[in-house]
Amino acid sequence: MKDNSSARTDKKSVTDHFGMPAPLPAEAAVTMAYVPFQTDSQVYEPDTALIRGTLFPVLDKPFLRAGCK
Repeated sequence: MKDNSSARTDKKSVTDHFGMPAPLPAEAAVTMAYVPFQTDSQVYEPDTALIRGTLFPVLDKPFLRAGCK
């Protein structure tokens, strides 16, 4: 195995312990996620929920391929 002890100092060659490119940059910022409480109690019927991929209509956001060619 390759020694990656200095890999974190060079932003262009950050690798994991398998020698593959690391999923994060060397100086990745620490962040905090925000997830609001869901207050809407309206729900789809079970058959509709399976088709739509969600139980809650407020979360039903269809994927539109805008920009893809």
